[in-house]
Amino acid sequence: MYKMPTEFEIPDEVHRFQDDCDKLGMLCDMDNWYITDEWAKRFQTHLECLLAVAEAGNPWAQYNVGSLYIHGYLYSSAKAYEEHYEEDVIQGSLWLEKAARQGFIAAVDNLVVIGLGEEANRLRLISNMVEKNHPEYIQKWEVDENIPVILPSFFEKVWGIAYGNKS
Repeated sequence: MYKMPTEFEIPDEVHRFQDDCDKLGMLCDMDNWYITDEWAKRFQTHLECLLAVAEAGNPWAQYNVGSLYIHGYLYSSAKAYEEHYEEDVIQGSLWLEKAARQGFIAAVDNLVVIGLGEEANRLRLISNMVEKNHPEYIQKWEVDENIPVILPSFFEKVWGIAYGNKS
């Protein structure tokens, strides 16, 4: 798990959103769509509150706005999420990119794994290079040696090459 960036202020809007994410996690049904109409409305309100903070440049808010779009929190059915998926993932990726450029490493991870767009593709290329040239950032899972475990330092290295020290 990443060390959460302490250099960034965590706005109250982010705390409220994350509290609801924790509550939803306890209610989550992995076999069925788990966002009800009530939750979709609640997350729409979170989006409205977070947008102003994200637009002002706060990386925590930018990361959370990206997450709202990418993970389907705004829809009360899988069908509605699927209908908006590509457009929402592109929008979410743009917000994640803003957070990533400021050093929010979890945003880099999400862009590499599920992001869409030029920047996500560029980060995937860098990620592939880091994977090839720096095997020390990948360990094997203890239970099954064939499953790689990517260490948080892996995405820190990707960030460093993409936005920081280039080495």
